[in-house]
Amino acid sequence: MKIPIKKIVMIILTFRGLIGMSTNITVSGDVSGQWAVDTVRVVGDISVPGENTLVIQPGTRVEFYGHFIFSVKGNVQAIGTATDSILFTVSDTAGFADTTTNHGGWHGFWYEHVASSNDTSRFAYCIFSYGKALDTDTAGLYGGAFRIWNWDKIILYRCTVESNFANRWGGGIFLKNSDIFVHSCTFRNNQCGRASLPYGYGGGLCAVSSSPAVLYCTFTSNSSSGVGGGASFEYSDPDVRFNVFSGNYSALGGGVGFLRSPSGLVVSNNFVDGNSAEFFGGGICCLRAHTILSNNTVVNNSSSYGGGFYANDSAVPITYNSVFWGNQGFGNSVYIWDVASAPGFINCDVEGGKEDFQGSGGQLGYHGIYLNNIDTVPLFAETGTFPYTPGPSSPLADAGTPDTSMLQIPPKDLAGNPRIYNGRIDIGCYERNPSPGIESFISEPCSLKASPNPFRTETYLSFSLDRAETGSATIYDQEGRVVKSFGPMQFTFGSNTILWNGFTDSGLRCSPGIYFCIIRGDRLQMITRIIAY
Repeated sequence: MKIPIKKIVMIILTFRGLIGMSTNITVSGDVSGQWAVDTVRVVGDISVPGENTLVIQPGTRVEFYGHFIFSVKGNVQAIGTATDSILFTVSDTAGFADTTTNHGGWHGFWYEHVASSNDTSRFAYCIFSYGKALDTDTAGLYGGAFRIWNWDKIILYRCTVESNFANRWGGGIFLKNSDIFVHSCTFRNNQCGRASLPYGYGGGLCAVSSSPAVLYCTFTSNSSSGVGGGASFEYSDPDVRFNVFSGNYSALGGGVGFLRSPSGLVVSNNFVDGNSAEFFGGGICCLRAHTILSNNTVVNNSSSYGGGFYANDSAVPITYNSVFWGNQGFGNSVYIWDVASAPGFINCDVEGGKEDFQGSGGQLGYHGIYLNNIDTVPLFAETGTFPYTPGPSSPLADAGTPDTSMLQIPPKDLAGNPRIYNGRIDIGCYERNPSPGIESFISEPCSLKASPNPFRTETYLSFSLDRAETGSATIYDQEGRVVKSFGPMQFTFGSNTILWNGFTDSGLRCSPGIYFCIIRGDRLQMITRIIAY
């Protein structure tokens, strides 16, 4: 059968058009403008200069042909979609597993010495893989995919950080003096440290002297040689809520570790399951940390000492409304290394009770707060999407502390159900509730900042929303008492700002100290700490 000439011409033109759609560029040195191609081949270190913007379109593959740095002095807008992500990777992964060479990896994003006037970098639906921080100089040993110093204006939303390595800290991401916003991201198969000094901290994410917001993230199969298989926070006051730490590994704190950190924002509504530590704290460890934890479920973790929780070096954390069950180790639920450490437990379900606490600070050496706790089989639902929800006859239901004013309780639990149901909060990260649950109540990235902070006379509370809605703002003191209320008020799409002049609702100047501002809306809640002096 003969094909008409006209149809042949149309086929040729169509074929040529399809070929034309597949494009690539090669870059090195300074970059800016827009990447709207299939593949960007990076053949040298690249940098976005100060005051410049680089926009990367959905579906772009950024491929590094060597161990090159992506330095950002300006800002990057890499907004993919759920069906068309943006990939940052290396062209040839051969040699990536060899942690003595730079082969098989690129050198990640570097943010440092960025001008304060620069805009926020935004990454959504991006994948960061095979970053490798393995340089001879100290700076190049931190953060496999991201190394961020002294820079807050970064948002990561629904991104995947996987299969990255750092010789020191932060297998996936390393932060120093950086309060970034991380929402609905996945950290998996990242690794940091070696089996000798200096040990690695934070297999997935490591924060030092930082207060990042880490919300609705999943940390799985990450590892570190020192502290925090999933994540570690040192000298930090992070907002860590609604996360899943599962199947991570470390020497101490298989799931997550807190080091030398104050009490401040409450670590709440996290599910810590199936992590392991070679030595101490299969689920969570606190080293000279006074972290406040609430409504976490810590189950099925294992370690040589302290299957669920470990405290050392004068650590005095306090845990409210949390479950420690099914963990394995000497001191299945809790191991306390020294008598100077005194972790407190209030309205928790602790398998074995305080009588099973091991270590110098356990048994007769225990002198922490231990109030209204139970030692009862949790009777989880064991079925459905959230099997660790309290079942119909669970003793966890309505057994949490009656006064939640100090705990910065969010309106939803980890499943998206109302956090307080039947007039009383439950124990654990899930609330027993007959409703089916909804998606996370923060639907898009948003962050709340106070500036100046610390402040003397006034501070501006700034945040952005992806939609307009009615909400309110409330200032609390450290005791959970309402200091100042704003609203109800109409929040607008985009940027919003609220001025607080430092006065209370009663017209008095607030005393110097630490305060918390909570912004609430129909489907969102944001929190930030404010210091008045």
